[in-house]
Amino acid sequence: MIPFLLTFFFAVHAIGQIRVVNDGFPGENTAELDSRLDGALAQVRPNYVVLFAGANDALNEKKFLPVQETGSHLDAMARRIKAHGAQLIMVTIHDPDLTRLMERHKPEAYGDRPPLQRLAQVNKQVLRVARLEDARLVSFSTVLRKAGGTNTEFSTDGVHLTARGYGLLAAKVRAQLPKHLSADATVLCFGDSLTYGIGVRPAKGAPETAVTYPAQLRALLK
Repeated sequence: MIPFLLTFFFAVHAIGQIRVVNDGFPGENTAELDSRLDGALAQVRPNYVVLFAGANDALNEKKFLPVQETGSHLDAMARRIKAHGAQLIMVTIHDPDLTRLMERHKPEAYGDRPPLQRLAQVNKQVLRVARLEDARLVSFSTVLRKAGGTNTEFSTDGVHLTARGYGLLAAKVRAQLPKHLSADATVLCFGDSLTYGIGVRPAKGAPETAVTYPAQLRALLK
């Protein structure tokens, strides 16, 4: 395991004293997120945590997890976030554009469970944990579907989002936060490449641009 300090890449920007922290790390499944959550909570000390996780569990064959294991990691993360004293916001994962997704993945990698079935099972776990832990919920899968889905307007590659797609997500997350946040509030956006901003950031490790969803959330909180 790479030491936490080497893996904990995030961007912190202040708006007054309100902070929005982008702690997305490309390629991580829920097991990997679970393994570094405690360090993130200790270092950032958030009041709110947006957990957008599970896409790699379902869509990236190198990071597949059994759906029960995904659920267990979501359970564990939700409990520890609440124990930390933070309000949890969970996000459902949008359906990919299958044509563009399968340009990067072989159908046989999914076996007898195609991508949309795998993703639906993960989203059921997200919904279950959100209900169980009384978390706020952003049904982003429904929001994006109603807006037109993962077409080229909203998605760069059929999974990752364009600036407009991330803007939809940022607006829905903002709606789940209190209308007036205290001046010293901290929001931790915790997840994988969909949080990090692959598709609108030039490369892993590059400075955060103004169009990732945490950056757009930051702007909405001004």
